[in-house]
Amino acid sequence: MKNFLFDGISEEKYSDILKGVQNPFKIDSLGELYRCGSIGIIISGCAKIVRKSGNGKSVTMRTIGENEIFGVASVFGEWNEDFSSIIAKTPCKVLYITEEQLKNIFTKNPTVAFNYIYFLTDRIRFLNKKIDTFTAESSEEKLYEYLISQADGENRVKIDFGMAELARRLKIGRSSLYRGIENLEKGNLIKRDRNLFIIR
Repeated sequence: MKNFLFDGISEEKYSDILKGVQNPFKIDSLGELYRCGSIGIIISGCAKIVRKSGNGKSVTMRTIGENEIFGVASVFGEWNEDFSSIIAKTPCKVLYITEEQLKNIFTKNPTVAFNYIYFLTDRIRFLNKKIDTFTAESSEEKLYEYLISQADGENRVKIDFGMAELARRLKIGRSSLYRGIENLEKGNLIKRDRNLFIIR
């Protein structure tokens, strides 16, 4: 299994870790994967993270697949999240690790604990960039900050939803969004090809 949590762990230690958790659960298509108080690791299959908006509609945020981890923020401390769900797009096999099991794993394998901390630190930095997006003053600033926060290693951002949804997330009007895109392109800061944005 290849994911950030077990980076630097030998096969022997990894096998010992698996002995201390339950066998993977099988979940049918359209089944709910999320379990508050446990992290989940997708062994096979794929799922979609769905966010419920204020008007009751659901928006797919992204798709996750084999070896990806979810629920990291729900394990320690008080948490009662009911705005998001994770729905199986295909039949999935998921390994769940509870808070108590994680504590035991961290105690015996500090490397796993460090990997967990590094991941959460990166998420905090990512969220700080998101905050910068929503505190930006102009439409161009909001859009540019958002694209930077979403960019991959090649400075590319693929928007998997429409421009109306992007405008809603940025809390700006559609006309302001298109004007912002136009101004950023004129300033040679981005290049747009339909739903693909490239940060220059």
